[in-house]
Amino acid sequence: MKRTIFLLLAILPILIFGQSDFCDKSFGESYFPLQIGFEKHITWGNAFYVEKVTEKIEIDGKEYFKYEQDFRNGTVYDLLLRNQNDTIFMYNEVKKTEQILLIAKPQKGIKWETGKVAEIDGSFETPYCNYENLIVVENKYSNGTKEKRYYKKGLGLVAITSKQGIKGICLPNKEEAESLVQPLSYVGCENEADKDKITECTMKSIHSYVIEKLKTANIKPPKEDGILKYKVKIAKTGYVTNVETLNSIPGGNQARKEIKKIIESLPKFIPTKTADKKAVGTNIELSIPIKTK
Repeated sequence: MKRTIFLLLAILPILIFGQSDFCDKSFGESYFPLQIGFEKHITWGNAFYVEKVTEKIEIDGKEYFKYEQDFRNGTVYDLLLRNQNDTIFMYNEVKKTEQILLIAKPQKGIKWETGKVAEIDGSFETPYCNYENLIVVENKYSNGTKEKRYYKKGLGLVAITSKQGIKGICLPNKEEAESLVQPLSYVGCENEADKDKITECTMKSIHSYVIEKLKTANIKPPKEDGILKYKVKIAKTGYVTNVETLNSIPGGNQARKEIKKIIESLPKFIPTKTADKKAVGTNIELSIPIKTK
């Protein structure tokens, strides 16, 4: 008679960066800072780029800032931007024309060629900060695509979303990331010596919990061996709020559902916290290999 063997192979935190004073970083009062020395990191899909202001350039008597977007793989985009009474213009070197990126003193509903202010008191939560009082701009482009861009005063763009979900978010730099105050912790693991030990302890504790529950679960052996994968959202309250099954294996539907219930029953965690002690949500991935014999 076949029996089912389960082993928790990997617990992979998707969100692994932290921050120090990152949430309060500011380069002035503009929602699109333009000054030499400005620099921040932005994700873009599975990649990321560093954007910074490198120099001033004069064109037709107007002063532009060279705004560099460096993907660190040989790809660099240079934008020419200027601030006129807090309206941000971008210069097209081919057409020798300007277009507005962000309007001055945004009011809800105000429009321009490619944008519309959707909110003036928006919010957005990332693994690093709970942003509030954001300007949210809806952009529609000539190819028909739409996206929302979230701007924070003093920092500029902090997030980009589309119908498909999050396209990009503002990242802390390496030094800020290394100063994470508290990573996600299983209760009892928070007093380990360092962040890596806390994460290691948390992984082992989740492993033990799931394996113990699997030992007493009445799970029907699937037809084939395989690996079931789950994406787990742990809210800033510390509780599991959503479990998404990422795949299936032949004859394993009953096993997939039962394991999902076990993961949903995980006890309360100590949530990830930013440097200013704000709790933020975290996503992890669980991979559970299944063997039958």
